[in-house]
Amino acid sequence: MEELSFGDDRQEPESGRGPLRKPLVIAGLVVVLLAGLGVAGWRFYEHSRRPQPPPVTSAPLTGRLSVFLCTDGSDEYAPNCLYGAATADDRRKIEAVLRSLPELRGLSFETKEQAYERFRKSAGDDLAGLEFVRKTRADEMPESYQGALGPGDWEAIRLRIDDLRGVLATGIYGDSLWRGVADIGIALCPEIGSDFSRCQGRARVSEGEKAAVLDRIRDLDGVKAVYIEDAAHARVNMRRIFWRPDTEDVDVRALSEAFYIAFDRPPAKTEMEKIFLSMPGVAQVVPVS
Repeated sequence: MEELSFGDDRQEPESGRGPLRKPLVIAGLVVVLLAGLGVAGWRFYEHSRRPQPPPVTSAPLTGRLSVFLCTDGSDEYAPNCLYGAATADDRRKIEAVLRSLPELRGLSFETKEQAYERFRKSAGDDLAGLEFVRKTRADEMPESYQGALGPGDWEAIRLRIDDLRGVLATGIYGDSLWRGVADIGIALCPEIGSDFSRCQGRARVSEGEKAAVLDRIRDLDGVKAVYIEDAAHARVNMRRIFWRPDTEDVDVRALSEAFYIAFDRPPAKTEMEKIFLSMPGVAQVVPVS
């Protein structure tokens, strides 16, 4: 009896705790593990949806050249236009100089009609741009030569072309730092001094408005990557495009933050404008090209 009692006393705790407690402990560990995985998964999901910062890349050494020709009545703007519109002989000499430039890669001629159509499309639905288009006739647009530029002394190119008779103005622009990285930019309303009609009379884009724009971007098809450009990076990019050292004096509060999007197949600008220009806080849709 003593052995039986002793044995019963030793066996009861084991039989009472062992088979019942182990499943409970395991189940509790599983719940904790799944909860941890759920939190980690949600954090990973949230992080994956955040826009990336601008990639660290070397500045492109390429750009665009536009040479605008004199029109009737443009003599007040340029000394080379004192004799009126550029003649056929003027155009031949200008083209010969352009074709001799080793930095120039490709050259095309843009007529007045082509210039007006490009100008009209670039205005989009911006009220100020549309008003300017309405007041401008196609025959008032200057003809121009357009081409791509490779590395070189661009200031020397400008000075050489500006001295040619029949040249109204020369425009040289560096390629954006986003070229080859993204396809479309969604510029947002800045804090002060906006030139965008959609941003006049309102404050800087809010965090809620930015989040709504980002959510809409994430809903688009074929999105490969989304980046966010702050005002400081926008100033660096502006300096590159206009190659002007005085952009350091620009107040960053007047510059737009922007989302930049890389697509599998870039959509048309007009398609993106229909989606985003109606959203609060959006200033402009900008094709990187």
